[in-house]
Amino acid sequence: MILLNQIISAVLQLLIFLSIPFVWYLLTQKRATGFFKWLGLKTAPTPPLKIMFCILVGFLVVLFLPYLWLYRSGNLNYQGFTVDAFRQTGWSIETFTVILIWAVVQTSLSEEILFRGFLCKRLCNKWGETIGNALQALIFGMVHIAALPDKNLLAMFLIVSLTGGIGYALGWLSLKKARGSILYGWVIHAAVNVFSPILVFTFLLPG
Repeated sequence: MILLNQIISAVLQLLIFLSIPFVWYLLTQKRATGFFKWLGLKTAPTPPLKIMFCILVGFLVVLFLPYLWLYRSGNLNYQGFTVDAFRQTGWSIETFTVILIWAVVQTSLSEEILFRGFLCKRLCNKWGETIGNALQALIFGMVHIAALPDKNLLAMFLIVSLTGGIGYALGWLSLKKARGSILYGWVIHAAVNVFSPILVFTFLLPG
């Protein structure tokens, strides 16, 4: 049941996050063809693999200690089907599947579609790449404040700074190194989101 609920939740969030740019595309382009390419669901001529690796390693190094403090201090906690699956079945196939669906589809794919595929490009068209990318990154960071149970100022600053920094780097990757593709940022985002619950459930989740 947990796995089914996670699948339903992931599909619903993906459809909602996809519908916003799709409606915009229909209204502005007066057609449906070409939507996925316009959104950035396409490959780049030369995949920026080395840069992707550097960004991913940089994220994991920079995020580790701040997130460790956020969890240990109680300023951030995990809720949802991933936690439910782990508490019920431990490190089972079901738990890993729930984590993968949550990390790869519900969070990283839907967020890359909305923030880097849609919002970043629209803001960059209006304000230029530097300002537009910074604005989408700031919005991306501020959205994550909702994950904080208590709105502690230091915790809020860390969350906005860290997730906003991630959002900016992934926007830069799409704009400068991937010809507008969001696929490579999606891979990085998904990898970080897979690693995060594994770390938390293994070392930090209360019994």
